[in-house]
Amino acid sequence: MSESRLVRRTVGILKAVAAEPDGVGLSDLARATELPKATCLRVLSVLLDDGWVTLDPVSRRYRIGVGLMFVAGRLLEGDSVLTQVDAALAELSRASGETAGFDRLAGPDVTVLRQVAGTQLIAQVTRPVPRLQPVWLTSTGKALLAAMPGPVAEDLIRSWTEDLPELPTDRLLAETTATRQRGYAVTRDELEHGAASVAAVVPASQPVHALWVGGPTFRFTAERVAELGELLSTVARTLAPALARESGGVAAAATAPLTELVPPPQELIS
Repeated sequence: MSESRLVRRTVGILKAVAAEPDGVGLSDLARATELPKATCLRVLSVLLDDGWVTLDPVSRRYRIGVGLMFVAGRLLEGDSVLTQVDAALAELSRASGETAGFDRLAGPDVTVLRQVAGTQLIAQVTRPVPRLQPVWLTSTGKALLAAMPGPVAEDLIRSWTEDLPELPTDRLLAETTATRQRGYAVTRDELEHGAASVAAVVPASQPVHALWVGGPTFRFTAERVAELGELLSTVARTLAPALARESGGVAAAATAPLTELVPPPQELIS
């Protein structure tokens, strides 16, 4: 097996484990990564030795370990991009009273990387982070689609329709155009009934990150959505320089070609 193939498989396994805060069993992990159980087990044994993942002896479920936290610890120190992301989310949550988050494009999904709970917790439910969510059901996904060149976004949407014929292709295309015109994206009752969110992309030469504010639909009136869209766009612009400076960290893919930013799912783990 080539070194690059092994690295991709290891990264794919780590992502799949990280996406399940309550832990994931070997069979489910193999299905999620589309890898043989034996391959997953070989990679997991090395990750276990280094403390990057842990294995519950009773449930036999794998979770992200403390060893990986130490490796990523430098991102939490000083004036790092992660501290600036957290500061931006704290400001969004304070100003809006709602839950705020930071997502990254991950193939046909977006990954919720960071999240700050809002002060108005009535009718709000915060969910574990990190987590994967379909691009077409999220405000960040729609905002990132709108940030792509029109033909690229249309090709992606139509390719998803081939696999998921229930997707409303024409509506998605229309929403992408509307999002591009107003500068922010909106969802209502799509990912969850009764939930709404507004998102804006962090400007970059090849945008892969977006900020969002979410809460119950009854608080997201048309007037408030417009205010949140303006707030998100402003905060996203202030965050852009920090992400642009980050090399090898969470923004490393910002300069990659679009064909690499949105690979087919199997390429993420093969």
